[in-house]
Amino acid sequence: MTTYTAPTSRALYHATWPTHLGSIMEKGLQPGMDGCVYLAGPLPAHAATFIAIRGGEFDGTIEIEVNGETATVPNLIQHDHIYVIEIPVDELDPTKLGESGDHSPAMFPADTESYTYDGVIPYNFDWNVYQLDMPK
Repeated sequence: MTTYTAPTSRALYHATWPTHLGSIMEKGLQPGMDGCVYLAGPLPAHAATFIAIRGGEFDGTIEIEVNGETATVPNLIQHDHIYVIEIPVDELDPTKLGESGDHSPAMFPADTESYTYDGVIPYNFDWNVYQLDMPK
């Protein structure tokens, strides 16, 4: 059984691609297909790491020709930057916040904290939003 550890920082972070920021500002952070919103910390870069390692935003599949045969591959949209939204922990319902085991600790900095939030997180226009440039 995993013991829940409360966040050590005063804020958690959610990283997103530029194509999603407008919707988040309008509708808040919506749970994904698995029913939760993913958050990380203690720094914005920790959250950005989760989507940066993908190398791009998944946008369905495309068909390509390889050696005369058609193959279906993921279509990844490349972006120049990632947005990271800073969410004060005291604005979250602690009963909906839980530790996430969705990643291999070997792939992330040792101090990475990751959480799931079971519900919508309404957007607050007073929150800080950071733009982190993707390496070329």
